[in-house]
Amino acid sequence: MTEIIKDRNLNAHILTAYEQELVSLRDKTLEMAGIVESHYTKAIDALNMQDTKAAEEISKNDYIVNKMEIEIDEACHTLIATQSPVASDLRKILVILKINNDLERVGDEAEKIARNTLEMDLNKIQKNFLNSLYHLGVESKNSINKAIDAYARQSVDSAMDVIKTDKYIDDEFESCMRQLMSFMMQDPKAIKNILDITNIAKGIERVGDHAVNIAQHTIQLVIGKDIRHTSSEQVLEEIRNNTSYKY
Repeated sequence: MTEIIKDRNLNAHILTAYEQELVSLRDKTLEMAGIVESHYTKAIDALNMQDTKAAEEISKNDYIVNKMEIEIDEACHTLIATQSPVASDLRKILVILKINNDLERVGDEAEKIARNTLEMDLNKIQKNFLNSLYHLGVESKNSINKAIDAYARQSVDSAMDVIKTDKYIDDEFESCMRQLMSFMMQDPKAIKNILDITNIAKGIERVGDHAVNIAQHTIQLVIGKDIRHTSSEQVLEEIRNNTSYKY
């Protein structure tokens, strides 16, 4: 009888350690998210303020995000290999892997924006356009912040808000592209600067896309269904039909 009790206690201890590994993975992902948010915010602010020192710092510190991505990726694969997680736990780990990838991409975009800020002559770009670009950057920054918050709180409502906001970011991006084409036609000599700022605008738009990805992964975590390539109406129907999922 004593041996059985010991075995039960050992199993309980193993389960607790396994659960702690899941919690640690999630915490590490949120820690990485905080760093990525900071890098991206600083990149957008450096562009707006023409702050080359801040841009250099962002570019130099990109390795931190890359290192964390590898650590989280390896931890996820190790947990899958050693614990053979059940379906619900496996979903948590796979969602972390996906979000980890999107966060690393956002970090890359922050580094590229910082690098382009260093390489181009912002004084030759019209101030009203820079204001439009900064506004687009702020919108995408808010979107990525909300997506990360939705994951942290497992809020389907917040995740849906991020998805709905993406069209606004896309429309703003198209407006910026039209302005850039107009500038290029007016001053062909400024093509180098215009190409650099085009890369920045595209990077900002991609950050909005990564925010949508994180929001979709969050909904998948909560309702247990991959909602990519699914209309908002279908997603809402899935949510109405799945109310018992909990992290």
